[in-house]
Amino acid sequence: MKASHLRGLVPCVCLCLLMLFPATAEPTPHALTINIFAASAPSIEVLAIPAEPVAPPTVHVVLFRGAQRLEIDLPLDGRVSAELADAIARIMADPKTGRTRRIHRGTLALLADVAARYPGHEIEIISAVRSEPDRTRQGVPHSRHWDGRAIDLRVHGAKLADVRDAMWKGHRHIGVGWYPGAGFIHLDYRPDVGDIAWTQPRPNANNIYHPRWSRVSRDL
Repeated sequence: MKASHLRGLVPCVCLCLLMLFPATAEPTPHALTINIFAASAPSIEVLAIPAEPVAPPTVHVVLFRGAQRLEIDLPLDGRVSAELADAIARIMADPKTGRTRRIHRGTLALLADVAARYPGHEIEIISAVRSEPDRTRQGVPHSRHWDGRAIDLRVHGAKLADVRDAMWKGHRHIGVGWYPGAGFIHLDYRPDVGDIAWTQPRPNANNIYHPRWSRVSRDL
C-alpha cells in the first residue's frame, strides 16, 4: 500500500480508537481543607487564700512574788498583747507605792530566754519597777528599774551563777548584776549604752564592775 494511502487512513484509525475508548480525564483533586481549632485553656479561677498568721514561739513561764503568782506563755521576742503586758506589770509593780509600768519588750525577751533555758523552774521576782529611780551621788537618775527595763530575779532549782554566765554570754545590749550575798541576779536591757557586768559581794557594798566571771564566761 502506498504511503499516501496510509497517511489517509491514520486519521480515520485514530478517530475510531477515540470513539471506542473515550479518554477519561484524571479528576482534579480537591484541596483538603482542614480546620484546626486552637483549644483554649480552660479558665482557672485562682482563689487568694489569706495565710494564717504565724503565732510567735512562746515559752511557758511561772512567775511568783510573795503571794502573787502568774503563769503565762511568754513570746520569746518579748512582744506581748496589751492584756498580757498589764498582767505582767501588776506582778512587777513597786510593792511600796503600787507604781506600775509595762516592762520593756527587750527585758521580757531576756526573761523569756531564762525560762527557755530552765524549763519547769519557777522564777521569783525580787524587784522590778520602783517608785523612785536610784541616783548617783550627783543626783542623776540611772536605775533601769524606773523605766521597766530591769528585773532582779531568782530561778528556783537552778544555780544562779550558771544563769548569770549564760545570760551574759548569750546576749548583747545587756546589764547583768550578781548579788551573791542576797542570792539573786539583775538583768536589764540597755541598747543605748554598752554592755556592763558587776558583782555586789554583800548588801550595800560597792559594785565591782567587769568582774572576772564576766570576762571568763564570754571567753569560753
